[in-house]
Amino acid sequence: MAGTKIIGIDLGATNVRGAVVEDGQVSAIEALQIKSDGTVDEVLADIYLVIEKLLTQGDILAIGIGVPSIVDVEQGIVYNVLNISSWKEVHLKKILQARYNLPVYVNNDANCFAVGEYYYGKGKGYSSVIGLTMGTGLGAGVIINRHLYAGANCGAGEFGFLPYEANLLEYHASGSFFTLTKGVNG
Repeated sequence: MAGTKIIGIDLGATNVRGAVVEDGQVSAIEALQIKSDGTVDEVLADIYLVIEKLLTQGDILAIGIGVPSIVDVEQGIVYNVLNISSWKEVHLKKILQARYNLPVYVNNDANCFAVGEYYYGKGKGYSSVIGLTMGTGLGAGVIINRHLYAGANCGAGEFGFLPYEANLLEYHASGSFFTLTKGVNG
């Protein structure tokens, strides 16, 4: 829909970032460091701050939020966010819809990244795309024959959770690892 403004939110293990997007163009950006070791309500308060700053940008039609976790997309329930320990089962869609009276869409952050690249970025024009994400964690969004392949609860691209040595693969190949080894090697 031309002229439609939506808020896109990226919840990470260290930051929440948001933007107002209209016709594929970003018109406002906000970011905030989150209290990743905080309670569910403390992390939600950080998300609210970013959303409320973006709501000042005019008529918003919906909110989309990507989270670094497995997600029940239909219900908008986020489960076991590895780097936000209090988020074991958060009914994010229900919470945000009740607070803002807008439609809310919740998905895995790597899936959101892959879809964005497919429509607006380096994946535009291709029928199949894999978008790799490396931040605090490690994951991927998978598009096959023009359709997002999320798997059960958005787990298809969660290859960072594969066991490797005495830990998970993402422990050895993500931003967390490089932050840990920087102090050791440099």
